[in-house]
Amino acid sequence: MPRMSMSARREYLAAIYRPYRHATKREKGRMRKEFCRATGYHPKYAIRLLNAPLSLTPVPRRGRGCTYTHADTYWLKKIWAILDYPCGQRLQPMVPEMIAVLARFREIVVPSGVADRLREMSASTIDRKLARCRHEAGRRLRGTTKPGSLLKKQIPIVLSRWDETRPGYTELDLVAHCGNTAAGDFASTLNVTDLATGWSEEDAILGKAQQRVLGALQGIQGRLPFPLLGLDPDNGSEFINWQLFRYCLEHKIEFTRGRPSHGNDNAHIEQKNWTHVRKVVGYQRLETQGAADHLNALYRGPLRAYLNCFQPVMKLVEKVRIGGHVRRRYDVPKTPYQRVLDSPHIPDATKKNLHAWYATLNPAALKRDIERRLTQLRHLERVPKLTPTTVTFQMTKRIPVRLHSQMS
Repeated sequence: MPRMSMSARREYLAAIYRPYRHATKREKGRMRKEFCRATGYHPKYAIRLLNAPLSLTPVPRRGRGCTYTHADTYWLKKIWAILDYPCGQRLQPMVPEMIAVLARFREIVVPSGVADRLREMSASTIDRKLARCRHEAGRRLRGTTKPGSLLKKQIPIVLSRWDETRPGYTELDLVAHCGNTAAGDFASTLNVTDLATGWSEEDAILGKAQQRVLGALQGIQGRLPFPLLGLDPDNGSEFINWQLFRYCLEHKIEFTRGRPSHGNDNAHIEQKNWTHVRKVVGYQRLETQGAADHLNALYRGPLRAYLNCFQPVMKLVEKVRIGGHVRRRYDVPKTPYQRVLDSPHIPDATKKNLHAWYATLNPAALKRDIERRLTQLRHLERVPKLTPTTVTFQMTKRIPVRLHSQMS
């Protein structure tokens, strides 16, 4: 027998309530038995219903009231957009700081009551409040790394991690802005990230010549807020060459490399290739020196300050395998700027200069400047260039071939 709906049970109760009250003891027992059989109620519960005052409307549960208002979500979205839409776990530690910074530059002034609630909001609540606003998209691009083999015996493969508590040990990689073909010359971005602090620097070059890669690395070394102690690239010929090898020997920089075809050996820089380069610049083809110069103005100016001072980084603390899955535990998210200030290996004078520089930075203005420069870059490369014609390019075009009848 199918179960009765709640509305049908209430109607059945209303129908037998008055007859039950005036029935004899034997009739009440028969009516209760039939009532329990039809509704599925326990006999004790049926007795309570039939003996209690009749109430056909369900009693509403009190529950917990709403802690956060629509105004809280509105101001949270403002901060979320300025920080480039991070997840709740990365956004939550930055909310108190952003409320103060944005108010100092008069970008947004959050009401005091809303600000107090936003400071207390947990990461999970932030994710729930922003769930409807998230949009995810992903694209892939083929790599353009060619192996360099002459120096592989001189440059050791390091599987164990460096001292990740001391700033200066870095991973680096080259990101190609080649569009849909790797033929001809195109711009590339040299991306360098520090393992201890997450501090990243980028520099654009035209082509992949060894001298240009070394020149870009020297420029990045001058902008780092700490000495460069170690390099760990992949096995591409742009890194495995005598120029870079001799430079590291002369400047006492430890030079190691990852295993061929093992991308996880350089997992830190692979992640930064997406968040700091590909997610910002995109996948368009950039093949002029003007485009590379425009990228460098972006990398060395607003993007450098925005990523290192206002984008929190989570570091893996523990990884434990439990049955068929791996549980990862991370530390409290901090920006690379905060991690540099917390490091005991950084001189006080450097920290003082960084703090003075940070006090001049407006994250909302930096984001507007980044978007403006990216729009200019897209207009700069809007005119189609002649794509270099190579054998590989012609083969990928899949030109149809028509055979004459006399050849059949």
